[in-house]
Amino acid sequence: MSIEAQPDNLNQDGSITIKIDGKDIKFVKESDLGAVKGALKDKDGEVSKLQASLATANTKYDESHQEVLKERAAREAVEKDAQESATFKTRVGELETELAGHKESSGKLTEKLTEQTRSRLVDGFKIDAEKIKDMALEDLEKTEANLLLVGAKPAPANFDGKAGGGTITPSDLQGKGPLALATMAYEESEKKR
Repeated sequence: MSIEAQPDNLNQDGSITIKIDGKDIKFVKESDLGAVKGALKDKDGEVSKLQASLATANTKYDESHQEVLKERAAREAVEKDAQESATFKTRVGELETELAGHKESSGKLTEKLTEQTRSRLVDGFKIDAEKIKDMALEDLEKTEANLLLVGAKPAPANFDGKAGGGTITPSDLQGKGPLALATMAYEESEKKR
């Protein structure tokens, strides 16, 4: 061990700095040592407080970071739901358009069926058209069902080839063109008047 002491090793605070094995070692008076120990003790307490504050700050940071992650996940979920909502909104619009088309078709078919049922009651059961002109389809169907329940039978359709019971026979129709057939039908209807 080598000790080197120089006259300029004396510091202004009364300590001495001496090189021992190439390292500067500071020596202080014993009276100053107590003050240094007290200062170190205060520094140790301060370091402990700072470490505790740092641990609390780290805990708060971790909690805040977790909250940020939760909020980010929630925002992503909301954005995904918003995209799905936009898709559903588009699909609902398409379905509403499709439904409107179906309602229109259904209305036309219901109207056609109503007229056919009304016509069947007027022509088949010989019901006065004025009595049933304002009836809805459901009422017309109930009327027809009631007529069938009480034994009323519709008048038979005239499909036996006798052309409505007139004087024209099926052999009269063969080989005739549309204009000739129309002329014959007109003449036949004029005879019935």
